[in-house]
Amino acid sequence: MTKKEPRKLSAREAYGRLWHGWVKQHWGALIVSACLMVVIALATAGYAKFMEYSIAGLEAKDVNVVYWAPLGIIFLTTTRGLCHYLNVVLQNRILSRVQADMQRQMYDTLVDMDLAELLAEAPAAISARFSADIELIRGATVAVFGSVRDVLTLVATVVVMLSIDWAMTLALIAIFALVFLPVGLAGSRIRKTSKEIQEEIGQMTKSVNEGLSGIRMVRTYQLEDKLKKTSNKSFERLYGLRVAIVKWQAALSPIVEVLAGVAVGLTLFLVALRIQDGAIDIAGMIGLITALGVLTNPGRKLTQAFAVGAQGISALERVYSFFDMNNTVTDGPNEVTGGRVRGEITFDNVNFMYPDGYKALSNINLKIDAGKTYAFVGRSGAGKTTVFNLLPRLFDTSGGKILLDGADIKSLTLQSLRDQISLVSQDSILLTGSVVDNIGFGREGADRDACMAAAKAAAAHGFISKLTDGYDTMIEPSKSTFSGGERQRLSIARAIVRDAPILLLDEPTSALDAESEASIREALDALSKGRTTLVIAHRLSTILDADQIVVMDAGEIVAQGTHDELLEEGGLYSDLFNLQFDMSASEDGPRRKRVGVRKPAVSAVERVFRMLGF
Repeated sequence: MTKKEPRKLSAREAYGRLWHGWVKQHWGALIVSACLMVVIALATAGYAKFMEYSIAGLEAKDVNVVYWAPLGIIFLTTTRGLCHYLNVVLQNRILSRVQADMQRQMYDTLVDMDLAELLAEAPAAISARFSADIELIRGATVAVFGSVRDVLTLVATVVVMLSIDWAMTLALIAIFALVFLPVGLAGSRIRKTSKEIQEEIGQMTKSVNEGLSGIRMVRTYQLEDKLKKTSNKSFERLYGLRVAIVKWQAALSPIVEVLAGVAVGLTLFLVALRIQDGAIDIAGMIGLITALGVLTNPGRKLTQAFAVGAQGISALERVYSFFDMNNTVTDGPNEVTGGRVRGEITFDNVNFMYPDGYKALSNINLKIDAGKTYAFVGRSGAGKTTVFNLLPRLFDTSGGKILLDGADIKSLTLQSLRDQISLVSQDSILLTGSVVDNIGFGREGADRDACMAAAKAAAAHGFISKLTDGYDTMIEPSKSTFSGGERQRLSIARAIVRDAPILLLDEPTSALDAESEASIREALDALSKGRTTLVIAHRLSTILDADQIVVMDAGEIVAQGTHDELLEEGGLYSDLFNLQFDMSASEDGPRRKRVGVRKPAVSAVERVFRMLGF
């Protein structure tokens, strides 16, 4: 599978979509926040005007200034502090809701996504979007909100400066414009490096997950040093990128401050000239200098916000690329007639191609009779699992159609289609919850008695009863609470509760020992009675009694028949069966007479080479 690169977005595109998709719906809180930010800006800019007023009053020996000046300072600082507190609390509520909504939508997208698209994404990369990318987006949005406040402060302060000396103010604006020249260059570098950091974090997480999940194999084959070297390279690359981005981020503030210092020096020089010319008095000079001091803090924050905003754009690109993945599997208009199908399945010239162009199935034509058991066999990669994925529409066909009791499955709602299907796979998935909950997941509304009856039918009641809390024992999927056989019994119990007319068995006993397999087989045989059952099995001894065996190779059906018929005619099935028989005979004792007739005789070694494609 090939992974699609996120589409590059401008700041306007990235934050515009964020605004329209998740932020603007909180318009009431945003209006209140905007009002608070206006008050903060006016109170901040008011310092400069108040200082001019105070100095002018002192020069005029106005006694009232002595009383009003302290009260004015207290009023401005109290107003600004209170509004700042309320604004921070309000914006945090908005951003927390936006964050939760984005994560919920991402999870909904994940659950509903085409399986073919999902397989193209590394699990670690998806996890990073839920955590690291969302946090970057939150931080960037905080910076954007702060930028609005800072811009309002700048505007209000400039208005105050214009009221003091408009000519001097225009000259100062031209001087301070030089301060923001390095911001654009640094911002583009920060954005590029931020994207590389997030990609490297995804690779690092992937390496860690692989090391943890395969730790037994790693230690058995003594691959520790190899994995350490590989992961160390990732850690070092991440170290280098983090150092680089911090250099750019750290450089912004001192560069801006140095340039601001130069600007202040030029300002003092110009103010001195204006005073000598009589164009401004001491009070006006103090007011302008105070205003410049007020401008320094929001100016510095704006440069920092630019850097954080650049990181946010990279994170938004990755999150949007996840949202924009194609979902071709959509609901059909019809419900299943009568709520339950008979189970007749027809594959009519079905083809399937993965998004990267790999053709997994070619011209599959097959009719599966209701209530019968059909086994699918073949080499790995033959297309068996793809057939299973197409039936419940985890994928959609690239060509042809699949009929269920004569109706195209694409014409059915996904819920009514999937209600007809139960699955027992080699990976018995247990979810967080109690034992009875995990069994009850098979059918919505299943009561406790039904779950217990299903557990008994699946031969699971015995070990469940021995648990500390019995059926109420809580399951943590990350812990090895149950053996492979016990997990399979719970999976079978779930399928029994579901009571669907179609049963998919995807190598349900492949990971079990002989004793566990025997007990599981009994439960599976009971479960499959009266149902249309499709089985994938690598152990051919488990499907000898199937009504029909479908042999697949390279995405095509190459043979079909009963076990005896396929052995009699020879071909791939006979090769696979005799190869497994030879291997089991060499392990279990003297070789018995080989089943089936093959002309000319083919050695076991040659059969191995054929299986490998030579």
